Amino acid sequence: MDKTRKKYIVLVIVTIVISVIALIGASYALLTMTIEGDKKITLTAGILKVDFEEGDNINLDNAAPMTDTQGQKTTPYTFTITNTGNINAYYHVSLEEEATNTLANSYLKMRLTNNQGYDSGVVKVSSYGTGTFNIKSEETLEPEDTVTYTLWMWLDNDADNSAQGKEYKSKIVVTSYDREQKSLALKQILEDNEVQEGPEDMFNYASNGNYMDTSSGPQNNPEYITNGLYSMEDEDGTSYYFRGNVNNNNVQFGEYASAYYVYQGTNNDYYQSEASCTEAGNSSCTQIKLASAGDKMYWKIIRINGDGSLRLIYNGTSANPDNSDLAHSFAVGISPYNLENNDPKYTGYTYDNGTDSFIKKEVDTWYKNTLGSTAYDSKVTGGRFCSDSSGLKEETDYGFPDMGEYKLFASYDRLGQAGTNYAKPNAPVLNCPSTSETYGGSYRLKAGLITADELVLAGENPGVTTDSYLNPGDSEMWYWSMSPADFAYGIADVWIEFGGLSYDGVAYNFAVRPVINVTTENGFTSGDGTVENIYVIS
Repeated sequence: MDKTRKKYIVLVIVTIVISVIALIGASYALLTMTIEGDKKITLTAGILKVDFEEGDNINLDNAAPMTDTQGQKTTPYTFTITNTGNINAYYHVSLEEEATNTLANSYLKMRLTNNQGYDSGVVKVSSYGTGTFNIKSEETLEPEDTVTYTLWMWLDNDADNSAQGKEYKSKIVVTSYDREQKSLALKQILEDNEVQEGPEDMFNYASNGNYMDTSSGPQNNPEYITNGLYSMEDEDGTSYYFRGNVNNNNVQFGEYASAYYVYQGTNNDYYQSEASCTEAGNSSCTQIKLASAGDKMYWKIIRINGDGSLRLIYNGTSANPDNSDLAHSFAVGISPYNLENNDPKYTGYTYDNGTDSFIKKEVDTWYKNTLGSTAYDSKVTGGRFCSDSSGLKEETDYGFPDMGEYKLFASYDRLGQAGTNYAKPNAPVLNCPSTSETYGGSYRLKAGLITADELVLAGENPGVTTDSYLNPGDSEMWYWSMSPADFAYGIADVWIEFGGLSYDGVAYNFAVRPVINVTTENGFTSGDGTVENIYVIS
């Protein structure tokens, strides 16, 4: 029997039991309700009313694997949330998995939409996490406002016979809460840092005041030195980001449960497995130790996301990595972004509608073999990541010589205006633009890479040297972002950090510096964020 036919004899039972955690009055006490019945159910508690159209059970008995197109044609589940009070209500939508499940959620896919324009797209359930995890982070309902959600869930077409006879159950949970208490970590950071107001056109300059004048070269304007905590809206609310030469955004989170090794190739390149080292074209691969068992993991806070989670970039096994070699650096590897570079699609973190880039596989392998195999995984959310492949078009107004095809992505138009001497201001964004391409886009991931927009927010600027907290200070530790830049002279280019902001071909070797998002409702166990007294997340 061939593989295709085998997958269609898989039998599984998937049940989602719906429950609600609703806000009670002004005291913010929480009440859990379990719904029973097989018809429309209405629950009212405090200021939230939740209507479930289909009752409590989603039953996919004897379900066969199906394509994403088929999955989105199955009967969905809908529920409506109404704010019946006279104050704003804040809530999450989560899935709460049963501990007795025998089918891993990595076999399941889902899509969640609402009538206010939200669309998760098709995602693996496992990309959000395991146990209890948000599938829709912070939302706001104004008084008398109503929102309707629609959820599809199906067995992935790639499921094999190992899923046969397994069972998966979970609950849809709507959680309402006091927004001011959603993140004790955010509360502490706001107490430790005054939120700054940046000068006009701040992003035309690096955080140390440097900027590029196309006729005169690098220049400096001391009036634009910017350091501290700033704010900008993202897809989930107000995000607070660190900028400039700050040193109070240090976090210790996680540790290596066992000695961790990478594989060195022949060109100062380092990979997460011997197989990926060989795939990259190395005839010999030498195993070297990146970390010892018990080594702590250190991070820098990029920003506090709009949903209250912390966005962290890896900083090595020391609060002060010197980048003298890989084991003493903020990187976990040095590798190409993709092994091929002759098509714009190779700028995507994924391409061809879901094929993983080489660097995504490296980041995923590192996470799976470190945090992903420990209890720390429960604190890491399936956070938002963006590989902005929107806006690709030919450009002639950036002063480039006419040397074949030269196409720029929207990120270049936002961030690369030094090429036209700032005919318009640099304009980084934290919302991921929609794309019509079959590569790049918006993701929910346990680990990914920083974006070029976040580098600019942090104080980087095209073509000049900066002194931001993200500046590696070592030429061998230039590192990848996950933002497409251009397709120039037949080569796909992605933005990189090199002590400033630049871009280069995806087949070159640069450092791999993972980014994660961590839940922080319980705050820090100690610290004030300085190197001498680092924030600790247990």
